[in-house]
Amino acid sequence: MKEKKKNLAFHPIEHKRDTYGFVVRPQHLKRYQEYANIFKEEEEERSDRWNNFLERQAFSAQLHLNGLSKDGDNTTSGAEASEWESTTLLDKVVEEDDTRSGSRSGLDGFNSETSIPEKEVMPQPIKNVKTHKIQIWGEIRPSLGTIEQMMSVRVMKSKKTLKSEQDAKTTNQVGLTEDDSEDEFYDLERSDSIQDANFSDTTSVSSDGISPEPCLPWKEELESLVRGGVPMALRGELWQAFVGARVRRVGKYYQDLIATGSHTSNNKEHGTSLSKTSRLSTECTPELWKGQIEKDLPRTFPGHPALDEDGRNALRRLLTAYARHNPSVGYCQAMNFFAGLLLLLMPEENAFWTLMAIIDDYFDGYYSEEMTESQVDQLVFEELMRERLPTLANHLDYLGVQVPWFTGPWFLSIFVNMLPWESVFRVWDVLLFEGNRVMLFRTALALMELYGPALVTTKDAGDAVTLMQSLTSSTFDSSQLVLTASMGYQAVNEARLQELRDKHRPSVIASIEERVKGLRGTRILKTNVTEGLNEMQMNGNVPVLDYGLLNCLTGSVGVRPAPNLHEEGASLKVQISKVLEEKNSAIIRAEELETALVEMVKQDNRRQLNSKVQMLEQELDQLRKEVAYRQEQEETMIQVLMRVELEQRETEDARILAEQDLAAQKDYTHELQEKYEETMRLIDQMEKRVVMAESMLEATLQYQSGQAKGLNSPRSSLVESSSAQVNQEKARDIPPRKFSLLST
Repeated sequence: MKEKKKNLAFHPIEHKRDTYGFVVRPQHLKRYQEYANIFKEEEEERSDRWNNFLERQAFSAQLHLNGLSKDGDNTTSGAEASEWESTTLLDKVVEEDDTRSGSRSGLDGFNSETSIPEKEVMPQPIKNVKTHKIQIWGEIRPSLGTIEQMMSVRVMKSKKTLKSEQDAKTTNQVGLTEDDSEDEFYDLERSDSIQDANFSDTTSVSSDGISPEPCLPWKEELESLVRGGVPMALRGELWQAFVGARVRRVGKYYQDLIATGSHTSNNKEHGTSLSKTSRLSTECTPELWKGQIEKDLPRTFPGHPALDEDGRNALRRLLTAYARHNPSVGYCQAMNFFAGLLLLLMPEENAFWTLMAIIDDYFDGYYSEEMTESQVDQLVFEELMRERLPTLANHLDYLGVQVPWFTGPWFLSIFVNMLPWESVFRVWDVLLFEGNRVMLFRTALALMELYGPALVTTKDAGDAVTLMQSLTSSTFDSSQLVLTASMGYQAVNEARLQELRDKHRPSVIASIEERVKGLRGTRILKTNVTEGLNEMQMNGNVPVLDYGLLNCLTGSVGVRPAPNLHEEGASLKVQISKVLEEKNSAIIRAEELETALVEMVKQDNRRQLNSKVQMLEQELDQLRKEVAYRQEQEETMIQVLMRVELEQRETEDARILAEQDLAAQKDYTHELQEKYEETMRLIDQMEKRVVMAESMLEATLQYQSGQAKGLNSPRSSLVESSSAQVNQEKARDIPPRKFSLLST
């Protein structure tokens, strides 16, 4: 199955994961969400800037090719022009430097396919078992070729300088024994030569006539773009270009490291120039680091979507290949995070050559058994911190906190798992582009500057360490961090660092040699006693005391071993020398203190101090008065505010009562309106009754008048008069109609 190039931009992001697929710590989730939109906007802006830059580079390159095709008497075709472009100054350097038969194999892959599957070599094929196919090599996009070319010239120049210095070192070490060269000198001198090569590469123009930048007017713009951040889509390819992975590559070297347990057959082709003793130790020493690699595989970015089963297998192969490539380093913790990070950004073999460049070149001597350069850099940083941040350094001394407690994990992990991932990637962008460890120091100083005011307030060493860990892990503002590191500490450059390294390296080497001699003496004593016991066992005469001696040497409690006069004499000499050194340092310190005391007596300024104390007391009294006056003002203001609040409450209560009264008035008015309507309805009914009564009265009168006409008797007249009287009485009984103010 073919491995696809992993691109972080297309990873499915789960809840509580950042843009790169890493889990965000619960205590930092809210802060990350605040910066998520900022990260998105910055990514869009830097993508636009990089696209514009690459488009201009491609356009200028096309114009250059068009000009070449028209120049001269012999017209060249487009294929010949592109071939001329590929045979650049870089290829000339490679032809001059690489005289091996397989030296061009690393450049043959420049025009190869992006991925060529190849079966992994198995010692004995097993039935029904599928062999894994490895992506051989992945080329970067052509638009980044100019940048890769510039960085590759730097790498080739460094390799050539290193080779010449190693040849001179080999000539000077002819008289040394194998044990001395293996135990004491090899790693230290190799690290010195690497550092000197890096220093000469970054601070001066090439002495062999090779200019690292023949015509690069856009280098400053590129540097500004890198400091502004590399887009996610280009980060993996640009990192390969920065470290010169294509120039470092040797064809099939990575596959040979995976397929076999030894890399000595390809050491000559690769130009590693391991010593004879290192090759012998590689052949004889068992691969003890395999167990540690298996333990660290599940601990490497657990739960990341890209590191599934195939990703873990690729990580295992990558770490195994590097451990076989550089047995003096082998495998140490933190390499798994470097390798896993690179596998997320690039194919497997590309990640191997990038990892090799980082550990063997950028951080040479950091992960060896002695860790020489790591110890040297800690001393260098401590001195820089005392120069730049003396207040913080003095406070840490007062608390008993050593600076390496902070910076040791930062430097060894290159800030991985120490800073948020956005900040880690931004720091790595600049570090890999510059080709040295300057950005490491600048970033550490920037962190100390940003969080120094908070550290000064701590009262305990444990609180200081805990606070610094918490603050650094929440440094989400990567732009501020990189800007502070790059612009605020420009004086911290490779020349200054190399000067301080040369100053502190002898003391570190001396302490390492002293420790190695002590361990060697212990090994010799144990070997001699073991050989003596073996001889006694062969002769059948083993006293009880010897068993106790063996138990003492192996760490058990037993009889005290017989003293070795030579070893005791050597240890006594060492102790005497230490005591003498301590005595001399104590004498010197006493003299310094005495001199300082004399100067203090001469410069007795107690009167001035008393006057200053009086002035300070007066100022303190004034400040106290001002504080008291302000407290009175605050109390008055509080009383006024309380009154205003009370009035507001009363006003609110009055408003509520008024609203209640208004509601009651509305209800009462509504009731009156209903009563008025009922009264009007009754009046209408009464009017109707009156009308009916009047009509009935008229009808009765008419009827009576008709009868009166028919009957002209006196009785009828009496009846008529009586009826008239009755009508008049009824008319009197009907009350007159009254109109009230509510009538319409």
